[in-house]
Amino acid sequence: MTPDRTTDPDETSRRARRRGGRRLVFEGEAREWLEALPLGNGRIGAMCGGGARAVLHLNEESVWSGAPWRDERQRPLAPEESQRLLAEARRAVLEGRPREAEELLQRRQSGYSQAFLPVGSLVVGPRAGADRTPVVRALDLGAAVHELRAGDQTAETFVSAADDVLVHAVSGAAAPIELSFSTPLRETAREDLADGFAALLAAPLDVAPGHEPDLPAATWPDDGERTVEVAVVVRRREEGERTVFALAIETTYAGPTAELSSPDDALRRAHERVEAALASGYERLRAAHVRAHAELFDRVRIDLGRAPDASTSERLERARSAGDVAAADPDLVATLFDYGRYLLISSSRPGRLPANLQGLWNAEMRPPWSSNYTLNINTEMNCWAAEVTALPETAQPLIRFVGALAERGARTAAIDYGAPGWVAHHNSDAWAFTATVGAGHGSPCWAFWPFAGPWLIRHLSEHVAFGSAPDGFVDGTLRPLARGAAEFLLAWLVRLPDGSLGTAPSTSPENTFRVGGHEVGVGATSTMDLALARELLGTVVTLGPDDDPLVGAARDALDALPEVSSRATDEGVLEWDAVVDEVDPQHRHVSHLYPLYPGDAADEAFERAAAVTLDRRGLDSTGWSLAWKTALWARLGRADRVADLLRLFFRDARGSGFGEAGGLYANLFAAHPPFQIDGNLGFTGGFAECLLQSHRGRIDLLPAVPTALASGRVAGLIARPGVVVDIAWADGRLVSARLRARSGRDGRMRLRWGGREIEIEVSSGADTVVSAADFDD
Repeated sequence: MTPDRTTDPDETSRRARRRGGRRLVFEGEAREWLEALPLGNGRIGAMCGGGARAVLHLNEESVWSGAPWRDERQRPLAPEESQRLLAEARRAVLEGRPREAEELLQRRQSGYSQAFLPVGSLVVGPRAGADRTPVVRALDLGAAVHELRAGDQTAETFVSAADDVLVHAVSGAAAPIELSFSTPLRETAREDLADGFAALLAAPLDVAPGHEPDLPAATWPDDGERTVEVAVVVRRREEGERTVFALAIETTYAGPTAELSSPDDALRRAHERVEAALASGYERLRAAHVRAHAELFDRVRIDLGRAPDASTSERLERARSAGDVAAADPDLVATLFDYGRYLLISSSRPGRLPANLQGLWNAEMRPPWSSNYTLNINTEMNCWAAEVTALPETAQPLIRFVGALAERGARTAAIDYGAPGWVAHHNSDAWAFTATVGAGHGSPCWAFWPFAGPWLIRHLSEHVAFGSAPDGFVDGTLRPLARGAAEFLLAWLVRLPDGSLGTAPSTSPENTFRVGGHEVGVGATSTMDLALARELLGTVVTLGPDDDPLVGAARDALDALPEVSSRATDEGVLEWDAVVDEVDPQHRHVSHLYPLYPGDAADEAFERAAAVTLDRRGLDSTGWSLAWKTALWARLGRADRVADLLRLFFRDARGSGFGEAGGLYANLFAAHPPFQIDGNLGFTGGFAECLLQSHRGRIDLLPAVPTALASGRVAGLIARPGVVVDIAWADGRLVSARLRARSGRDGRMRLRWGGREIEIEVSSGADTVVSAADFDD
């Protein structure tokens, strides 16, 4: 191994920079929303559809139904009654009456979270009926620019993080360019300008999820009750032969618990943004946008082989016909990996809300599952790639959101549990909803799950573990939020008949089992409860201080909680505290395998049992489940299983039916089905585990790379405790690995490849380079 001295601590990533090196290319118009291509700056989202007449489907992160604190009206019971029912449900579980426990839990359910909504659609282009020239559409992932060519007409669209506006520029149009706007929201005011328009819109007061078909699809405000109002301003300017449109969207949303701001102020801000953008000129706007996007996107580069000279849809069709996409066109795997990074950057930026169930893009007024924050897997999965792919900024919205959940969740803990600390459950929204959902008839298997807090705390801990956290983060953010979650947890734990601590009632998200011929979802101490409880309490003990009473209580509770390894058996990992009769042995959730991934508490016995469980669960499932299984099999070093999952992930979702079978839509969005962004973002996080792992106190190189991807290179990945890693391999053998510590993370580290392990010194002042030969010593 040799040191390679450089001057920039992140030079290993910087060397990988390339502008516009990864493109999605499609021929023909985008006639459907799932053919359109996404743009976003973390706040404003646009799906670029249509053809010569561009159709821009618009979103803004804060356009949700509801209003601050309005969900309090959904609480059905007084605190005393809610707590009494909970105590009875606990007693029913411990006495072997799970069906009765479920009925009691349903009686104390709140309503539901609110929905993420579309702003509307902007149509820009020649008059309808103009010459229909063949269209080529492209999305440059490295520049975050959508390009369209139709004969002599070209158009570029981007959503700038630098200037916080959408820009659409058209040149060479054969007919006059027209502009129109439609919205499913209420249009309360509109002003036609000489060069565009300004509109003020209002969101509904309430939108019930689709699984509540008996409730109104939307309820609009009256009697002076306010909802989110949206200002949309669009203006145009001629720049020589180019026509430039700038669009700004501003809202009255001021935060999960803050009062709504003035619509006049939102309209003023929108006008100012558009005016400033147009005054800057197109070239400066574009350059600033590309620079801001590339600063994040260029940190990682992956190369798995040369891309064929064909459109993305042609490449997918050929590779699918060959039966193995990874073998037929390895660059498609790299493209999907980069697409996940692109979508994460586009939908999750500092100071914003985190990516929701559809990221930043939704066209429906009653979207699937309200396009909300599903906290029992999907919201967390959205951030799995953030740290390892050098995008810690994209985790900041989730970290900020956890603070809002803690504020709202303290009230939920006090009212619904009579407990200190804070709690959050299955669903949330832009108002930081934390109560149980279900509206009195939801199955507790998904509606009752008070463990969102412990899982979310892991993301704060990972921010520290990867060396991403700024000074003061541990004391100012992680410790207080972890303490609050632990205060609730310690009050929630119950002494079981065998003397150990556990949880009752307990669910394993969305799974069920049979008792006496009946399907139930409530038992005692699910393995996920146990794993999350041990992890959170361990975090509190590690953070200290030792003489803190809460730390002492956490230490005592850890001594009384079973080890997660106790759930490992020859038949697999137990999902609850005993063997159960599973209703669906191939259930999409694999919550009981949390200690393997994203957790790090799996010992060898647990890993062996997890492999048995994964084989029994099978490979095929929803898109996000395929992503989770990819990460799990990667942790087990099973490249063969990863290869099988890749084949399933790259299927055409339009041909896989509407069951629980994932795949990709025409624009490479991942199918649940329907579309959920966690499949895309989870894929990137899961595949990163195939290339690099660092959860065992060492850095593992290429632990689970399929044989179809036997040669390649990746640059800029991050390993714990904060090491930038570049890897090159050929014919399944390591060629070189280059490592450099982030500032303050220097030290001696264990490095593993091919079943062999060495120790190396990693510095922030120089690269350390190793090759396969170093592991032969």
